[in-house]
Amino acid sequence: MPINTGNVDLVIQYSLLAAGDEDDYIDRQLGPIHIIKYVYLADLVYAKHNNGQSFTGIDWQFYKFGPWSQAVHARIEPALKAIHANRNQFPSDYDDKADWVRWNLQDDRLLAEKRRALPSLITMNLKQYIHKFGKDTPSLLDYVYKTKPMLAAAPNEYLNLSLEIDSKEIQPESTQILKMESLSNKKKKDFHNKIIALRELRQQRKSESPKLINPVANPRFDDVYNEGVAWLDSLSGEQFSSGSITAEFSSDVWKSTTRKGEDVS
Repeated sequence: MPINTGNVDLVIQYSLLAAGDEDDYIDRQLGPIHIIKYVYLADLVYAKHNNGQSFTGIDWQFYKFGPWSQAVHARIEPALKAIHANRNQFPSDYDDKADWVRWNLQDDRLLAEKRRALPSLITMNLKQYIHKFGKDTPSLLDYVYKTKPMLAAAPNEYLNLSLEIDSKEIQPESTQILKMESLSNKKKKDFHNKIIALRELRQQRKSESPKLINPVANPRFDDVYNEGVAWLDSLSGEQFSSGSITAEFSSDVWKSTTRKGEDVS
């Protein structure tokens, strides 16, 4: 199946606009790694209900810690520039890594337009994923890594999306989400305002709750204390010697049933 560049761009744009619909500004920013994984999840949920066929035509590959596609990566900048998204670049925390890039855009009209252009199966599920994971890289990577196509593949192999067809991992949209989609913008805004008010009330009650006080104002760290700690440590047995160990695993581990969560007691 050839790559459908229009569909790739559409999912990229919708992902960023859906993030832009979040309440907090910090949750509206996505980097390339997040966008790529959301395009993968869009393909995954579409394939589950379309005989294993993806929406974008991308051949996803097991690369490092998750599904990857250079074709999707190459489309991020042109797709987001086309909708005039904001691009922010700042230094990485790691000396050997390139600068970080974060995109953001809040546009209700454009979000509604892209939502209408995509299958509802994708928009509703993807909206939930973006709300749940946002730009939380570790949680998002952990989730996509554990999807069936990833667990059935070894590094550098291409992923078989049809494995999701019989999976219960991705459920159809709930009635509650469908009702939210049908609400007017005013009702959605009122709903969000009530949620914010509830969060503020919860935070206020939390700040007013009694604080625990340390019953020992000036603890004694004397010889008796040190001897007691040493005695407790001695109960655990001999101390481990320091050093480094190299563990080697057979490449067969990637096809092991235990990696797929089967036959694990």
